[in-house]
Amino acid sequence: MADRRLPALLLVLLLAFAGAGRAQAPDPLDTIRQRGSITIGVKADYPLFGQMGPDGKPEGLEIDLARDLARRLGVEARLVTVTSANRLQRLEDGTVDLVLATLGDTEQRRGIATLIEPNYYASGVNLMVPPDSRLHDWGELRGQKVCATQGAYFNRQLAERTLVDLQLFGNNRDARLAVRAGRCVGWAYDDTAIASELATPDWAGWKMPLRSALVTPWALALPRSAAGSRLQRAVEDVVADWHRDGTLLRAEQHWGIPQSDFLRRANALWNETDGSGAPVCRRLENGRWPEACRNRALLSSTEATGLMRLGLAVKEHFGLDLSVVYDGYDRHAFLLGLLRTLLLVLGSMAGALALGAAAAMLMGRGLLLAWPVQALVTALRMTPPLLQIYVLFFGLGAWLATRWGLAVDPMLAVLLCLSLYAGAAVAQALRDASALLAAQVPDFRLGPATLRRTLHAARGSVTGILVNIAKATGMASAIAVPELISASTSIMADR
Repeated sequence: MADRRLPALLLVLLLAFAGAGRAQAPDPLDTIRQRGSITIGVKADYPLFGQMGPDGKPEGLEIDLARDLARRLGVEARLVTVTSANRLQRLEDGTVDLVLATLGDTEQRRGIATLIEPNYYASGVNLMVPPDSRLHDWGELRGQKVCATQGAYFNRQLAERTLVDLQLFGNNRDARLAVRAGRCVGWAYDDTAIASELATPDWAGWKMPLRSALVTPWALALPRSAAGSRLQRAVEDVVADWHRDGTLLRAEQHWGIPQSDFLRRANALWNETDGSGAPVCRRLENGRWPEACRNRALLSSTEATGLMRLGLAVKEHFGLDLSVVYDGYDRHAFLLGLLRTLLLVLGSMAGALALGAAAAMLMGRGLLLAWPVQALVTALRMTPPLLQIYVLFFGLGAWLATRWGLAVDPMLAVLLCLSLYAGAAVAQALRDASALLAAQVPDFRLGPATLRRTLHAARGSVTGILVNIAKATGMASAIAVPELISASTSIMADR
């Protein structure tokens, strides 16, 4: 009996010693402070953020941040250059203690490293255009040739969302050469990279007029083994202080980088106080930052509260993402799309009735007026509404913009075209109904006094016309009017 218990006892003792060894493993922060230095992976191929200086040493915004981080931790900074391809590998194999190298904060990367919150920067896709460009909105790019670089993470989403004709080049140099040669309206790329190009004499006068899209926050990264360590908490506190004391804003200004919306909003958020004067972004009892101060796109249901917690739980368990319920940005876009669709439906219905009634009455006012109106009604009925929209917006609109500098409002263009198309059908329905009434009632004539009776007689046809034109309001997305279908498609593409 004793002999049988001996192996089991030895196994228990071995497990106990192993557990004790793990429990006594030093925190990475202690190791770093004992060593007196922290090894940080930085880039040297990303101008203004990390580049080789005249002395052959790395310099840039992130280099300054790396040195400041080491100073706040009370150690020296030892910088090691990394690339996009090997930065996480260097972190995993222990070559570096921390990565500060334009690393996008994604769910996939959170599975292989400990990413620091709050995020310290963010980038998105933007467009570099020539000095004479009049572009102001992504919707104006629909159908136009845009130069891009093969392999960029945003290419597919950009093409799906804006319906641009992407001209893909093997590298950034060829893409920039093509846009300079006029083969594209602009070069779509990371906004921080474009900003660094615009700072050079080669691109003097060129600009980045659009609001950045598909924005991805950047994060510092520690090894997975550092999760929950005092090092993680110390680095998080440093990044939070960078937002609070304006370090990041000053670094951006120092390197001539245009101020980003992300840093401006983050600075305001991390300096916001509640009713008692305490910071809104202060650690909770569990040691985490409040939900409002975190990267909401990557929260799990256990980390969220309220509607977001419920929505994320549904997504995690059933794969159904009800982001329009729990996410403020998606909800805003969805409700605006719904409002625009209601305006298009009601506006085109009212316009069709008004124009149709006017045309029907004019067609009964003598041959001199009736024939031109009848010809116009026939032409409008035979021309598909989408073609009318294209002719008005891209044809007449382009001519007005070139000739007089006038821009055709997309919403008004859609309302007018749908009203004209449906109005022509309503006019014909009213003429047919008035002909039937004239056969029944002597001396009947369509006019203001008999319009109501005629509408009642044509109610079946007119109702069908109005229903069909309500369905056709989705065509508004063809010229970048973000109605309900367009807004929903954008939300699905983003997620």
